[in-house]
Amino acid sequence: MAEDVILASETPIHIEKDDQQGEIPFWKVVFYGLGNAAGLLLYNTFNTFIQFFYTDSVGLPSQWVGRGWFAFGFWNAVNDPVAGWLSDRTQSAMGRRTFYIRLIAIPVAIAFALVWLPPLSVDEHGTIAVLAYFLIIISIYDILQTIITLNQDALFPEMFPDRKSRSRAASIRQMVGLGFGGGIAIALSPLIYESSLGWAGLAAMWSTLAVIFYFMSLLGIQENPAYAMQSQESELSILKGFRLAIENRTFLTVIGINLIIRFILAITAASLPFYAKYVLRLSGGETSLLTSALIVTAVVSMVIWQVVFHRIGTRRTMIYSFALAAVFALPILFTQTLAGTLVTLIGLGATVGGTFLAPDLIFAEMIDEDYVETGVRREGLYRGLLGFTFRFPPAFAGLIIGELLAAAGYDADLSVSEQPEAVETVIRYFTAVSPFFALLVGLFLVWRYPLHGQYLDNIQDRAAELRGAAKRKTSELKPINPDSTDDDSGAL
Repeated sequence: MAEDVILASETPIHIEKDDQQGEIPFWKVVFYGLGNAAGLLLYNTFNTFIQFFYTDSVGLPSQWVGRGWFAFGFWNAVNDPVAGWLSDRTQSAMGRRTFYIRLIAIPVAIAFALVWLPPLSVDEHGTIAVLAYFLIIISIYDILQTIITLNQDALFPEMFPDRKSRSRAASIRQMVGLGFGGGIAIALSPLIYESSLGWAGLAAMWSTLAVIFYFMSLLGIQENPAYAMQSQESELSILKGFRLAIENRTFLTVIGINLIIRFILAITAASLPFYAKYVLRLSGGETSLLTSALIVTAVVSMVIWQVVFHRIGTRRTMIYSFALAAVFALPILFTQTLAGTLVTLIGLGATVGGTFLAPDLIFAEMIDEDYVETGVRREGLYRGLLGFTFRFPPAFAGLIIGELLAAAGYDADLSVSEQPEAVETVIRYFTAVSPFFALLVGLFLVWRYPLHGQYLDNIQDRAAELRGAAKRKTSELKPINPDSTDDDSGAL
């Protein structure tokens, strides 16, 4: 995006900025973060263990699972941008974004549970029947998960308008999400499915907890009725909105950065269960120790990374985080013991903490730029288009590991010691080398990210002016969320 771009108005105007509003209290940010925890709990469990479950437990051929997941990603991708466009234009008594959270919370939990409860078996019903169930149920689950996650994420730029509030809120949101959602999903799931509860117990526990988290998150959400009115008044059609978004060079860079981050997370999620079992020969409890070390370190490091983001900006902080993470990714190729892998994952967790915070922040900055240029808040549309691309990293990672395992001679019916030696080699290289090169690509994309320095300062000043104008225009309206007030105070 050129730095001499003409903003919303060519004529300088002097209007009150919306910088005097009270910050959202800490407890509300925590509750809002529980929505992220619910999404990460379900989706991290899905991304981490779906290939392992349907390959190692259900007995589908590894390459069939990988190919099926990859194909479903293309078939199901159109739902994301359409859902985002509709979200922007929704106006109801239950809110614009919260309407969908209330509507989808229970159905998405039921669909998630059914993913892990296939009523068919390979021995009795055949491979094709089980694969068909796999594709149908993950498509239903993914549609619902996309809608609710999209609306949770779209609220972030609206609720937190400046760099200080965003860096703090992003760290709180991700710490809550990873601590109560992602960390639980990855660390405790092996202990549960290897216990007497099995995969059915895992499905029941996580789906119930996710519903609770989603409804609790409504207590922390604070929507702005002015933004909903602006979207309703906009004459922008869905096709024109898509075209303008795709022509936005900043957005294309944001897509690239998000794809790299998602691909790295997908690689780690898909490979860790195989790495722990077939390379290090670990039990479920020891696998949980490894994953806990990675997640806990990443969560704790966010306390430091959010300060760095606030002080030196998003772009520079992302460069440091990507570079340091690359240093700790490659040693996984050489670790031989639980202790050595533990140390490596602790270092990796400490460096990727900044990477986990980046998507919220660059998305919010990009939304500010678009708001200044169009005068309309389009978080839903952009988040929907991002969601379209989010499908491909996990599907691509699943496709790669499925094909590699098949080529190496992996057989789920064989014990760990009976697997061909090539299986261990393939898993080791996939776990270490793939994220290393992905991080290098990420560094290049971050270097190309245009929103930094004086240009970003100008964008955010102008966005604050537009928020002030929109706030005055709707000053007579009651907040969409009846629990929201303009006099909330307190630090994040």
